[in-house]
Amino acid sequence: MLQAGEIQAIVGDDSRDGTGGRQYCGLWSLTSRYRAFNAFGNSYAGLLPGDLRGKSPTLRVMDGRTAELGRRADDRHPCDCTAIYRVAEPFYIDHSLTITDRADLCVREGVPLPYREVSCCCYMNSPQDPRLHFRSRGEWFRYISARHGVGSNIAPAYVGDEELEVMQKQSGEIVPFHVDRIERRFDEPFYYGRLGAMVLILIFDTPRWLRFFCSPSGGGPSLLPDQACPAWDFEWIIPGSEYRLHEPYTFRLRLVYKRFESDDDVLAEVDKAQRDLGFERVSRGDHPKFP
Repeated sequence: MLQAGEIQAIVGDDSRDGTGGRQYCGLWSLTSRYRAFNAFGNSYAGLLPGDLRGKSPTLRVMDGRTAELGRRADDRHPCDCTAIYRVAEPFYIDHSLTITDRADLCVREGVPLPYREVSCCCYMNSPQDPRLHFRSRGEWFRYISARHGVGSNIAPAYVGDEELEVMQKQSGEIVPFHVDRIERRFDEPFYYGRLGAMVLILIFDTPRWLRFFCSPSGGGPSLLPDQACPAWDFEWIIPGSEYRLHEPYTFRLRLVYKRFESDDDVLAEVDKAQRDLGFERVSRGDHPKFP
C-alpha cells in the first residue's frame, strides 16, 4: 500500500485469483479521501502491463511511496520488464514501464507483425459515464466504443496515414478487440474519465507511438445493478524500423486522481505533468491535418 496526499494505492502482483484467474498485476486499488470506492474493478487492476500480465512478476517495495513489479526474460516470454509505480502529493501516480526484448516479439498469437505492441489495461469500476474524454479536431470529444471489439482503437491526429500502422488480423480472420480503429483521432497525448465527482486523467510521454483503445464492457459486469465496468486502455506501438533486440525502451505516464473541477483544470494538469516530467509535448491549438 502506497499513500501520499489525498490518495492511497495498492500495487499487487498477479497472485490474486481474479475474475479471469491469476493475471491481474498492477494497481489493485486506487482510492481518495474524497472517494473510498475503488476506481478499478475489485477483481481486476489498473495500469496492468501486458508484458507482465499472468507472467508471475516479482513485487518489490522500494520505499513508502514506490513499488516495482518486474520479471526477467525466459522461454515463456523473452522480455525483461520493469514497471514502477510512485505516488506523489497531492494526487499523482507517476508510472514507468521499461522493456528489453531478448527475442523478436513483433508477433501476436503466432502471427508476425510489422511493429511491437506494448499494451496496458485499466479496468474501471462502474463509472456512470463510461466514456473517454479527449481533444479531437480542436474540441472536446467524448467516446466509448459501441460494443466490445467494435470501434475500439483511436490513433493520434499528429501521425500521418503513411506512418500509421495497419492493425493486423489474426489467422482465421479473428480480429483482436483493440484493432478496429475509428476515423476520429486524438489531438494530444492524454485522456480522462469521470468516476462520480472524481476525474482520472492519464497523461503520456512518447506521443507518436501512443494509441488509445477502449471497451464498454472490458472490465466485466458491475456489482451495481444495470452498470458495467469499461476498459480505458492504451498502448505504445514500436515501429519495426525502430525496434531492436536487447535495447531498452521506457514509456512513462502520469495518472491524476482528484476531484473534478472543469475541462480547463484537466488541461492545466496536462501542462503541469509535461513540465514536471519532461514529457514530449504536442502543440495545442494546431489544426490537425488528419481526422
